Amino acid sequence: MKTSKTMRKFGWLAFKIMWIPFSTLMIAMFGLPNGEYAWNELPILARYSLIAMGFMAATATILLIGAVIVGGARNHAILEKGLPAQAVILKISDTGTTINKDPLVRLLLEVRPPGQPAFQAETERLISRLQIPLVQPGAMVSVKYDPDSHEVALVGEEESNSLTDADT
Repeated sequence: MKTSKTMRKFGWLAFKIMWIPFSTLMIAMFGLPNGEYAWNELPILARYSLIAMGFMAATATILLIGAVIVGGARNHAILEKGLPAQAVILKISDTGTTINKDPLVRLLLEVRPPGQPAFQAETERLISRLQIPLVQPGAMVSVKYDPDSHEVALVGEEESNSLTDADT
């Protein structure tokens, strides 16, 4: 999750920085008559601005999409190979991301592995608007965790049902 968060942070930073060359491009093009220009006819500031803007846009796109892919792959790996445990939600916060009107939330959890000391971990999860009342501080949730890195992934309903069926 740390890699995913770092990628997302740098992706948004690249997106914000991209507006600097965009502004210098507008300044460089100010006062030029309308029309089409060959690359070598553009002012030097406009050329450098276009290169920088393209590089920053590509970097932002790659990092933001890559963050989603890396985070999903890590979450999937934890769900497949992680150890089951129960966790208490300590804190819930909004990440500012909404997908299909469902919020992506950041959860601070106290994970209580059986026979081991409890530890705190943070994870993100897309929560259905219908499930928001169930995902509140103090609620117990099923998780799987990596015993080495203490990264966690919330167990979805389909995995949760199969875990409960296997225990009975």
